[in-house]
Amino acid sequence: MFDSIRNWLSRTDRHEADRRALEAEARQFRLPSETLPQIFKYLFFAGLGFLNYRLFAHAVPGAWGQATGCVAVMSEAIALYSTHNYSRSSGFFRLSLGVAGVLLMGFSLVHGTFSILDLIGAADISDAVRYYSRVVAFPLLAGLLGIAVVAITMAHPKNIVRLRQAWAHTVIAIGRAEAASELQLMRAQSVVEQARLDRQRERTRRESEYLQEVEKLIAVEERKRQMIGAISDPGLREALARDMGVDSTPQAPPRRPGFVSQDDGPKKRRNWI
Repeated sequence: MFDSIRNWLSRTDRHEADRRALEAEARQFRLPSETLPQIFKYLFFAGLGFLNYRLFAHAVPGAWGQATGCVAVMSEAIALYSTHNYSRSSGFFRLSLGVAGVLLMGFSLVHGTFSILDLIGAADISDAVRYYSRVVAFPLLAGLLGIAVVAITMAHPKNIVRLRQAWAHTVIAIGRAEAASELQLMRAQSVVEQARLDRQRERTRRESEYLQEVEKLIAVEERKRQMIGAISDPGLREALARDMGVDSTPQAPPRRPGFVSQDDGPKKRRNWI
């Protein structure tokens, strides 16, 4: 029993020792530094930019050659930016950096090759290279540089974030505009409904006043009839009734159905036998 416990404790100690050894090995592991390659990369691109500028400045004397050389140096700078940030990008930004870097780097290497061959005296600048430098190089490099700059800036993550922010603000503005429009519509509908309600109130008020006047008229007519009916002199009664436009003929009181009044005359008795 004690032997099994001792074996279990020793196994646990071995596992702990292995774990510590792995942790120490992981702490000692270091990725290789890229400082020296980065320095050489910047020196290489700087030298390539100088060779590009020298080619156009010597092949095309004057301001036009210097302008073409400046455009070549700018293209070299965009190629350096593309190679430096290619591993730090993704998506369309990575694609634009890759395409721009390959194209501009290819032209830069060709121009640098012509320049260094002329610099070391291995070959002179030919007439074709001079014609290319004077006529073709500036519009070609300027066009490629413009397309590369536009593509890189449009696909840059910051611009994508700004685009999404602009879309979000646009959605918010549209929502606020819709809410304001709905509020204005509700107010307009409220005004229309209030106008309808006021019209109905005015109509009810007028009808109520009309009914009151009709009730007054009925009361006056009834009083006239009562006054004329209360006159005992038939001549005076007829004269006043004629002047007031009232019928002076006394009306018989309405009879209740099923009853016989005294004015109906003698009735025959029923023979109950």
